[in-house]
Formats: sequence, C-alpha cells, structure tokens
Amino acid sequence: MEFGPTLTALLSGDALTFDEAAEQMRRIADSELSEAQVGALLTALRSRPCAAEELAGFASVLRQRSLSLDLATPGLVDTCGTGGGIPSFNISTAAAMIACAAGVPLAKHGNRSVTSSCGSADVLEALGVGLIAEPEELTHVFEQTGMAFLFAPHLHPTMKLVGPIRKQLGIRTVFNQLGPLVNPALARFQVLGVYDPQFLRPMAEALGILNAQEAWVVHGQDGLDEVSPRARTSYARVVEGRVVEGELLPQDFGIEPVPESALAPGETLAQSAAILREAISDANSDRFRAVLPSAALAISLGKQIGGLLDASELAEETVRSGRASAKLDHLIEVTRQP
Repeated sequence: MEFGPTLTALLSGDALTFDEAAEQMRRIADSELSEAQVGALLTALRSRPCAAEELAGFASVLRQRSLSLDLATPGLVDTCGTGGGIPSFNISTAAAMIACAAGVPLAKHGNRSVTSSCGSADVLEALGVGLIAEPEELTHVFEQTGMAFLFAPHLHPTMKLVGPIRKQLGIRTVFNQLGPLVNPALARFQVLGVYDPQFLRPMAEALGILNAQEAWVVHGQDGLDEVSPRARTSYARVVEGRVVEGELLPQDFGIEPVPESALAPGETLAQSAAILREAISDANSDRFRAVLPSAALAISLGKQIGGLLDASELAEETVRSGRASAKLDHLIEVTRQP
C-alpha cells in the first residue's frame, strides 16, 4: 500500500495488517519516506492503540534490520519497557542489575531519554558503564559479566534514523512500544512495563506472534510503567502464545506499599545514578523495595522460580550480600577496558 492510502486508512481508524505494517517500516528503514511523512505516520498511529499484528509487523522489520547478537544462552531475560509512566527513577535498570547478580542472564535493551528526564543509557553512563557499539564486544561483555546493555541506536540503524524525528515531535510514539519488542539478542523472556493499560494485551499478543517464550507485560494502576510497589498492577502474561490477564499486589512480593517518595527520580544525572546505586545496595531502603517486584519477576523468569515470594527472597538476599552492587562495579570495569 502506498503512503497516501496508508495514512488515510490510519486517520480513519483502520488497522494495518502485519504485512502492511512491515512494508511501511521497510520504507522508513530504506529512507523512502521523508521526515514529514515519517512524522505524519507516527502521529496518525497515536489516534488509537496499535493492534498486535501492527506491532509485530513493525517489529519484525526492525529485528531483521538490527545488528544481531547471538548470546546463545537459555533463559535470557530483558526488562526493557516503554517508558512514559509517572515520574520515577530507573526501576527496570536496577531490577536488571539485581536479577543478573542473582544468576539471571540479562540482555537489557534501552536508550537515552526521549520523553523522560533520564533513560537507561543515561543513568548507566552516569554510573560509569561504557556504551558498547560492536556486537563482538557486547558478546565479550556478556561472557564476562552475564549482562549486556544493548544501546538501541548502536544496534538499530532504523531507530537511529528516526530518533531526531521523535525528538522533534516531543510526544510518545509507536517506537516507545517497539523498543521492548526488538531486543537484538532475541531474549525470549521479558518483564515489559507499559505506560498505558490499553497496551497490555496488544503488546502481550505481539510478543506471542514474535515467539516469546514467557513474558509479563505490566502497568501499575498508579500510573507506573513498571510493577508497582505501592498499588495494584495489571498484567497480561504470555506463555508460549497464550495470554492470561490479572492483577498483582505489593503483598504478592512480601512487601507493604512503599511511600510515593520511594519512586521519585533524581533532578540530575548524578542524583539518578546515586538513587540506582542505593536501590541495588541497601536492602533496608525504600528504593530497594520499589525495585523488588520488578526484580523478582525477572528472577522468576530467568531462573524458572514458580513462587514470587521465593524470587523476592532471592532478590533481597542478592542485594543484602552485596552481589548486586558488585555486579554493577564489574560491568563498569569490563565495559571500560581498552
């Protein structure tokens, strides 16, 4: 379908098929669409939640065009989410660090901030982690540490191409949803936070189409784009293509609701880095308890622990023992080696 009819269909509220969505993403990737056309397409897609087939079609091309990373590790987990929820510190990044220190292989996909104050790449860089571009070097980092941070613009030429357009638009776009669906290492286990509850089922169904083995797509009913440590969390869980919806409570992870202040982001990059460091090193802090549910879900996936309380206990023990903070220090050391 040509661009004009595609745009007209989207503005009329029609959904694209898998193949139609894939074709438009191919045209973006091949620079066949102007910046104005890409901006119009992204804006039109905001008129309603994207359907699972659209998301999977877009994502399939981004996966094909990415610099692939073969980590060849069973149980590989990603905690990348859409961003865009209520202001909070970098919960999914802290959760990834704790889970990895607990023995979960992690391929954390992420980016710099587009619509928030501090993205995962921003806070890791502020902590001293090097942003590695080459797949071979990333593989080495993963082999040494059990974790690799996959910086989207380095590994997705199309995302790098669209990045300036997204920045100029200044609004959330379908690329916020696509980031978590296009991990270059093809992690088949995910904890994926979304900023809008309307995205829960379509994102879970898209993951099923894209061959995820098991994933939790979550949205805190307080507006958090993570598993909320202070309110109910709605989820759509996909297991080998089958989607089940439900709710989680902080008590499911063995904690009482944390105060709102436990979520507050830093005002500067240095403050954001200090908050993340506290969350993974002080098991008695509210910052750690804010991360605990997300870390426990990642641990339950990567280590195939059935009970969330058991996974939560392992997360706490990992932080209390100092292993999570040591994991960050090791990641900094390895990524800074010449």
